[in-house]
Amino acid sequence: MSKIEDSLVKFFDIEKQVREHINTHRYQKVLISNLDNWSQICSSLDTLGDTGTAILSYFSSEYPTETGLSYIYTYGLLQALFIQQDAMNHLSEAFDVSYELSEELKSIRAIRNASIGHPTKNRVKKVTYFNHISRISMSKGGFNLARFYDEGESEFIEVDFKLIVENQLDGINKAYRSIQQKLQEFDENHRAKFMGKPLVDIFHSTMGYMFEKVAQAIYSPSSSNVMFGLSMLESIESTYSEFQSALQERNELNDYTLYDLEEYFHGIKRVRSYLNRLDFIEFTESDARIYLYYLQNSHEDFVKIAREIDENYVAE
Repeated sequence: MSKIEDSLVKFFDIEKQVREHINTHRYQKVLISNLDNWSQICSSLDTLGDTGTAILSYFSSEYPTETGLSYIYTYGLLQALFIQQDAMNHLSEAFDVSYELSEELKSIRAIRNASIGHPTKNRVKKVTYFNHISRISMSKGGFNLARFYDEGESEFIEVDFKLIVENQLDGINKAYRSIQQKLQEFDENHRAKFMGKPLVDIFHSTMGYMFEKVAQAIYSPSSSNVMFGLSMLESIESTYSEFQSALQERNELNDYTLYDLEEYFHGIKRVRSYLNRLDFIEFTESDARIYLYYLQNSHEDFVKIAREIDENYVAE
């Protein structure tokens, strides 16, 4: 059992890493753009996890003494192995990773088909087999499969559950690791591309000075102050346009941040309108001060967002 337990620990660890990748916004947004492929990934991952749990429960639970339940346990384990292979095939397909059944995994499918898939008429390479599980041989460790063919020929196959599950998990984990490694490599390449360009550097140290000069244009609206305040407001807007573009380039612009940025640009537009005297009657000095206060305070929130994202691009 120790090898099966160790293999399942690795199995669930890889599953966790793959899920963390697809649930990271910068990758999830791209994956969801193809909804069918995204659904295939989610279905395959859930099915892999379910079958892993089924295998774990089979070997950690008491085997039933009632004959009918013994069949259910036997059918269930073999079907779980079969489904698990299909799920890995479809997960690999969704991530465009090569996947091919090994001879060991093919033999497990053959055992499943002969035992519980199509036992009463099992056609294999132009030979038809008529199979049944030997009831008296059934145990938690497996069973004997009786096979009849060619007008009286027969054979008995010993099915060792421990052995076939060990082989199954070896093959599945190898395929799972190939997917995880591809995703890890993709992530490393993505982070390396932007590692030397921190988002927080977009917000240069003169931002505080810019806000002060916009405030001065509102409080003391001389011609020179207003002109300089408008140029500073334009610089602030340019900085935030650069920030938005950088988020988009990294695929880090989620819907919440986009909404906040749209509000921020609206605030800049309203202050500019006031300083240009385009909306001087209904939009008062108090309104302009409130909008500027919003812009200054929200700026700190955006800097915090930039720092949090930059942490994901630091070399490990």
